[in-house]
Amino acid sequence: GAAVVIAALAGLWFLGGADDGDEAAVSPPSVESPLPAPGEPDFVSLPPLDASDDLIRRLLAVLSDHPDVLAWLLGDDLIRHVVVAVDNVADGVSPRRALRGLAPSGAFRIAGHGDDLRLHPGSYTRYDPVADAIAEADVPGLVGVIRTTMPLLESAYDELGRPDRGFPEALLAALDRLVAVPVPQEPVLLTARTLRYQFADPTLERLDPASKHLLRFGPDNQRKVQATLARLAEELRARLPPR
Repeated sequence: GAAVVIAALAGLWFLGGADDGDEAAVSPPSVESPLPAPGEPDFVSLPPLDASDDLIRRLLAVLSDHPDVLAWLLGDDLIRHVVVAVDNVADGVSPRRALRGLAPSGAFRIAGHGDDLRLHPGSYTRYDPVADAIAEADVPGLVGVIRTTMPLLESAYDELGRPDRGFPEALLAALDRLVAVPVPQEPVLLTARTLRYQFADPTLERLDPASKHLLRFGPDNQRKVQATLARLAEELRARLPPR
């Protein structure tokens, strides 16, 4: 399993979230996969949007046993949270509020002082398990989940009142935005400001909030994440029906 399930559907779910917190200990539910068998059409009997949480839990629990994903699945209105997060990232907005609870454990750390203030490499290790899971993700399986639940995703997205695009366009825009985030050279220097830090490199500081979240993964983890998201975007473009 992989936490990239949420990344795939939410344009990177856990990029937001608090900078600290305890990892939830949740046992995966016992489920049978409701996905079609290989070679069969991407179709299952879909419930109404307001009754879709159980289906989403079953679909995603089959693909991922990551504790943060399982904890998130205990919530409600999952499809609506997913589409809000996708819409946020597509527009460069932090998805933190829509995906509250998907946060790395451990504290955000800095090192050095003065002109040598920088991101502490120890902060990157908080994201190692997630980045490794993303690198090993079953991208075709994720595309199958997205295709299967697309009517629900589109129904929830229509509620946002975005006449300029549908959910598939928003999802691809979110993935493209994250794939395009430049990988910084280390050390990643910071500048202290009142109650916050900003990137010393103006190119990084000008990035939108959603893109800046990805920088916290660290360069190596960022490359892993972006490679998988690029493959996911490519397969989605090939397999999603044209609008």
